[in-house]
Amino acid sequence: MAFKEELDSLLKDLAEESENFKAAENKEEEVEALKDMLDVFMRGTQSVREHIDRYNERRWDR
Repeated sequence: MAFKEELDSLLKDLAEESENFKAAENKEEEVEALKDMLDVFMRGTQSVREHIDRYNERRWDR
């Protein structure tokens, strides 16, 4: 999957989890939605970090 498409997918997942948080009816559902949002953020962070690392490797290999 291309990087931009992966980011689009992560943003859609984040929007979905945000809606789940807003729709939560109790603390347990809120906590679950927040955990899911954290998971999306962590996947996004890892993906961006890997993309930056690949960029730096190409840049320094010249």
